[in-house]
Amino acid sequence: MSELSSVGLSVESGVVPGWNVPIRTYRNPEANPKAQLVFAHGGGFSWGTLDDYDQICRNLAAGTVSTVISVDYRLAPENPFPAGFDDVYHAAVWAASQLNKFNEEKLIIAGDSAGACLAAGVAQRAAAEQSMSLDGQLLIYPMIEYYDRTPPEFFTLSDRFHPSFDAIRGAWDTYLGGPRTELPPYAVPPRATDLSALPPAFLAVAENDPLRFEALSYAAAMHAAGVRVEHRQYGGVGHGFLSERPDASSVRSAILDIATWIGRL
Repeated sequence: MSELSSVGLSVESGVVPGWNVPIRTYRNPEANPKAQLVFAHGGGFSWGTLDDYDQICRNLAAGTVSTVISVDYRLAPENPFPAGFDDVYHAAVWAASQLNKFNEEKLIIAGDSAGACLAAGVAQRAAAEQSMSLDGQLLIYPMIEYYDRTPPEFFTLSDRFHPSFDAIRGAWDTYLGGPRTELPPYAVPPRATDLSALPPAFLAVAENDPLRFEALSYAAAMHAAGVRVEHRQYGGVGHGFLSERPDASSVRSAILDIATWIGRL
């Protein structure tokens, strides 16, 4: 893949019927989409818009030959958990009902950073409630573990690369309405007691991201529970690297790896 081109994509804005959460759908009308990705953006649970993630979603749609539904979920602190989580969940439930309409075979819940935490939680709720059949979960440099169990390795990188521990703690406190000793179900995916029913997962992590250690720990926990897990580490880049220019080698490599994984599902 020498370049990523979003030329020819159909981009439509709308809302999830019955839930009224805004979405933006990226679809290639000339291609036969392999999958539908419901995507939750990053931003520490408290910032980020559809426009901020427009290029990333275009890259994913074009590079994986998939339809991408970007969810403009409610943000903390005005809307703490479970508001944003519920928005992503209901967007995914609606998307599941649309697969046959567009002849798309696979439904994948996806997200980056804090959005990957939302995606992982949605996968857990879908498995527990059997509310929809997810074919995969795509977790891109996830911020996924509550800070009271931050891996010690985090601090070997956080003095040189972002995010810092203070930023992570602030994001979680904002999302959960302050420090918590009891964590709500689905808010912190690694705290789930049973991961065995989860769909196959792909985790993309960055070498210079302090959060990669908790991501790999969650990958190991899913694998131990019998979940099909793949992960790739991208060298020389940090947290948020998919926001780099589309022709960056790390972006091209990650998109190609994701496309290959989708093809194997």
